[in-house]
Amino acid sequence: MPRLSGTLTPKHTIEFVVSEPLDLMNAMYFTHLAGYIEGIEAWPKQVRTEMQPQLLEELDSLFAFPMGQPGVIGALADRLFAYPQTWRDVASLVGFVRQLPEGVGDWPERLGVQGLALYSIRTPTALGQRDVTPEASARETLRKLLEADGREVEPVQDLFERPAELRERMARLIERFYDEHYRQDLPRRLPCMERSVAANRDVRETDIAAFMRRLTGRPEGCEEDIRHNAFDRFIFVPSLDMGPYLSCGVIGRIHGLYYSCEAQSIQEGPEEEEMRRLARLYKALSDEQRLRILNMLREREMYAQEIVERTGLHQSVVSRHLTFMKAVGLLSERRQNNMKFYTIDPSIGEELGKTLSLFVPREANEGV
Repeated sequence: MPRLSGTLTPKHTIEFVVSEPLDLMNAMYFTHLAGYIEGIEAWPKQVRTEMQPQLLEELDSLFAFPMGQPGVIGALADRLFAYPQTWRDVASLVGFVRQLPEGVGDWPERLGVQGLALYSIRTPTALGQRDVTPEASARETLRKLLEADGREVEPVQDLFERPAELRERMARLIERFYDEHYRQDLPRRLPCMERSVAANRDVRETDIAAFMRRLTGRPEGCEEDIRHNAFDRFIFVPSLDMGPYLSCGVIGRIHGLYYSCEAQSIQEGPEEEEMRRLARLYKALSDEQRLRILNMLREREMYAQEIVERTGLHQSVVSRHLTFMKAVGLLSERRQNNMKFYTIDPSIGEELGKTLSLFVPREANEGV
């Protein structure tokens, strides 16, 4: 059963949730991401080496269908914030999946399997308002999105037209990942999640963006959602093995956030937390391509496609570098007219200067 902690403020409700199904879905997502982006270490990376090849292929496939991440199962994970009945246990989650309608469903509130596939498509295309998708045009909508993105149409449409099969594959993936990998890790996960929820039981906040920054230890994260939407509920789910990243979901007037268990909830000291953070920061600085991008951004703010053109690197490579550098605090991002603009975080110079003192003998520091 999930453990909840809720506080009512004049504007919104804040809930902290311990839930095996929610954490399971997040663990699956970051196990998938560990094969594609940097900064995710430990359990997810290890699990990828231990998974049966067929299960690993299925994991990556469903987090990429129909047009890349987050995929149909990532879209499902987002939607679960609106369905508390799925938070109780994994059997409830799997039962919910197996009862999903096969079609689009009631767009965008109550989606079926095909609706989840369409909902997962976040890449800007020439179609403009793609969130209005009547069921009669679902196949045509998908075809246009695939063609606009330069993807092969027939194999994707073939599976899209077999939603019952897709639904069963999603349910089986959840069951197998839980039984073969996640269940054994629960003794490590549950205590951390429970301590985090207990520590935040009495939180009372009206400035939710500032609260998120304090909770996550990051200068920004999911704030774009908050600036442009009005929410009644904020659901916070502590999770493990996310590295420096966050994971957000927006369902109507509900905003969900997965955040890394705080150091004190893992029962880790401040010095250990600082060393882990610095290791990620210096890993980001250890790559020649990332240093080139940082050197370019010293001149001025740039949008992502401009960086692609100036570096000559593939768009996916640049995207991976920018994502990692933003996650560790080297870069700040803003969005304008469906474009992402990047700049060097102004605080990073002072931050790097402070870290140099860590490599000076203690006696020298004490004598200063």
